[in-house]
Amino acid sequence: MVISFALENKFSMEKEVLREDKKNCKKIGPVGLGSKAIYLNSFYIDRMWYLPWEEVDRVYKRIAMSAGGFTGKGVFGAMSYLVVLMKNGKEKQCLFKHEEDVDKVLAYIKQEHPQIPVYSKNAEKKLEEARASFEKKYVKNLSDESKRSIKKLENAKQYLEKKPVLTQHLSKAAGKMRVQQMVPESSRRLGIGIFILSVCTVLSGIPCVIKGTPYGMYMLLFGFAFFIFSLTGNLVPIGSNAKKKIEEDWEDSVIEIRDYIAKSPDFPLPARYAHPVVIDRMIRIIKEGKATTINEALEVEKKELKALNSDVKVSQEEYDEVVAVKPMFLVSEYK
Repeated sequence: MVISFALENKFSMEKEVLREDKKNCKKIGPVGLGSKAIYLNSFYIDRMWYLPWEEVDRVYKRIAMSAGGFTGKGVFGAMSYLVVLMKNGKEKQCLFKHEEDVDKVLAYIKQEHPQIPVYSKNAEKKLEEARASFEKKYVKNLSDESKRSIKKLENAKQYLEKKPVLTQHLSKAAGKMRVQQMVPESSRRLGIGIFILSVCTVLSGIPCVIKGTPYGMYMLLFGFAFFIFSLTGNLVPIGSNAKKKIEEDWEDSVIEIRDYIAKSPDFPLPARYAHPVVIDRMIRIIKEGKATTINEALEVEKKELKALNSDVKVSQEEYDEVVAVKPMFLVSEYK
């Protein structure tokens, strides 16, 4: 095992302590989370650098979007970074292959190191503004039943936040399930056709290149280009994009949550909707006087989510919430 290097010499740890801490650290994507330090990747090497926790000022996610990135498809997708801000003002940015791994890192830090903020200063400011905007709508004198409902929901949220990986899996699985449902059969067939054509073109181009045929190289280039396009477009039902696999992932995520909340007496939500964001929205609904009981709040939330479509303008904060939880309601048909 290669020993990591301190981001700055003054942060260096004893070799034996460092070796033991890195050996036992929790590995998520290219980074490691030890008891003494966080281990960060360079462009090529995972967990090459380390920074003691006491030198970490804040950690947050940064998404870089290239042209067409907001479509979420193809080679123009988002690039996900974990940004670690040091107390001396410097920062280290780490590229992740999968955005959900960044979320797992932040969830772990939030749980194990609650003193470290997991939002940028700008994001914290926006969250405060959004919170203040919501509070203006709150009813001043809530009934005792409303207060009991809010307390029960807050306890349920705290319980879910002890296992953030479960709710992340639920949200991700619902999102993939919804995408799979939305892809027209004609587009899927087109993707399969392009995939088959690309494979045939590559296989035909190889002997042409060997024989020195002038157009052989072009056949290979175009074949590989269409091959990559068909795979990155998520239209070929193979591997993780197979319909059966996506459905199994959704069912497994619901079962995981159901088994977990079964250990909490009288959990107020069905497993398919057991997510902190769902609970936050229900609490706001009760505080705004739109509902009194938990069941009423859930029904109001369903109606509000149903009413949101591409023509409705919302804030970035609400957009993030809707993206996280609306797929759960859609694949469950709001039942």
